[in-house]
Amino acid sequence: MRTGFFVLFFGILVGIPAGRPAVAQPLLTLEEAVGMVTQRNYTVQTARNTARIAETNHARGNAGFYPTLSFSAGSNGSLANTRQQFIGQQPVNRTGAQTTRYNAGLQLNWTVFDGLSRLSTYDRLGAEAERAQVQLAATMEEVVAGTMVAYYGLIRLEQQRRVQEEAVALSEERLRIAELRRDLGSASELEVRQALVDLNTDRAALLRQEADLQNARAAFNRLLGRAGNPPFTVADTIVVDPSLSLEALLPTALAANPSLKLARTDQAVALYRRREVAADWFPALSLNVGYGYSFLDSESGFLSSSRTYDFTYGVTASYNLFDGFARSRREQTADLALRNAELAVEDTRIAVETTLRTLYTTYRVNLEQIALEQENLAAARLNVEIALERFRLGTISSIELREVQDALIRAESRLIAIQYEAKSAEVELRRLAGLLADGF
Repeated sequence: MRTGFFVLFFGILVGIPAGRPAVAQPLLTLEEAVGMVTQRNYTVQTARNTARIAETNHARGNAGFYPTLSFSAGSNGSLANTRQQFIGQQPVNRTGAQTTRYNAGLQLNWTVFDGLSRLSTYDRLGAEAERAQVQLAATMEEVVAGTMVAYYGLIRLEQQRRVQEEAVALSEERLRIAELRRDLGSASELEVRQALVDLNTDRAALLRQEADLQNARAAFNRLLGRAGNPPFTVADTIVVDPSLSLEALLPTALAANPSLKLARTDQAVALYRRREVAADWFPALSLNVGYGYSFLDSESGFLSSSRTYDFTYGVTASYNLFDGFARSRREQTADLALRNAELAVEDTRIAVETTLRTLYTTYRVNLEQIALEQENLAAARLNVEIALERFRLGTISSIELREVQDALIRAESRLIAIQYEAKSAEVELRRLAGLLADGF
C-alpha cells in the first residue's frame, strides 16, 4: 500500500492527469506560428501592400523628369444665314450655310530646369519608399513579438492546467484517504465532506482553466489567420535565455530599433521636402514642341476650304516675382517640420534607451525570482509528500493537509507566472534591439 501510494504521488507531481484520456493533437511550433503570422496576418499584409505602393511611386516620372506628350483632336461645325453684298455685284444670300472645322495635334512639353526640385522630389519619394519598408519591418516585428508572447501565454495556460490537474489528483487522494480513515474509525464524516468540497472546488477551477485555454487557442488561431479554429497543441516548457546583457543590447538598439529607424526616415523625408520648397526661389525653363493639322470646309464666306499643317516650337522661362509671401511661409513651415523631425529622433532615442534599461532591470529581477521560486517549489513538493503520509497516518488534520496543498499550487503558479514574465521581457528586449529573429 505504501509503495502504491508513492507511485501515485510521483504521477501527481509529474503532471499525469487523473482519469483524463489523452487526445492527440498536432504540435504547432513557435517557428511555424511565426511563419504563418508573417504570411497571413492582415496587419502585415496591409503594411506589405503599403510598402509596394511607396516603392511603385518612387519613379522618375512621378518626380517630373520625363516630358509630357499629349494628343488632341476635335471637330465642330455651324449653320448660318448670311447676306453678303459685294461692290458692283448682286447680293449673295445663304440660308443654312454649313461650316465644318477639323483639327488634330501633338504637343510635347519638357521642363529643362526647375531649381533642382525634381531631384529633391525623387529623393523624397525614395525616402518615403524606405520609410514604408522600415514600417513594414517594424509592423512585422510587432506582430511577431505579439505572436511569441501569445504562444508563451498558451504554454503558461497549459502548464497552469496541469497544475490544476495535480490539485484535483491530490484532492482525490485526500478524499480516498479520508474515506479510508473514516471506515477505520480514525476520522469523522466532517473530514470526508470537507475533502469532497475541496475536490469539487478544484474540479471547478480546472473547468475554468480549460475554458480559458480553449478561448486563448481560438484567439491565437485568429491571430494566425486560420479559419475554422483547428485544434493544436504547443510546446510544454518556457526556456528563458539568461545571457542577454545591457552592454550588448544598448548599442544594437540605438542602431537597429524599429521606432528609431522610422524617426530617422521621417527626418530624411522632411529634409527633402525642405529642398523641394527651396527650389521655388529659382526660375523655371521649359521647352515645347507641337505638330498640328486643321481643315475648314465652308459654304459661305471668302474661303470654301482650307487645310493647314503646322510645326510649332518654343522656349519658356518663368519666374514668380511675387506670390504674397507664400514661398516664405512654405519655407518657414518646412524648416519647422524638419526641426520637429530632428527632435523626434532625439526623443525616440532617449525613449528607447530608457525603456531598454527599465525592461532589462525587470528581466534580471525575473531571472533571480525564477531561481527562488524553483527552490520554493522543490520545498513545497517535499512538504506535500510528507503531509500526505502524515495525513494517512492520522498525525495531521485535513485542514492542515489542504494548507500544504494550497502552498504547492501557489508555488507552481508563481513559478509559471514569473517564467512567462521573464520570457515576455526577453522578447521585448530583443524587439527593441532589432534582434527578434534570434529569439526563436
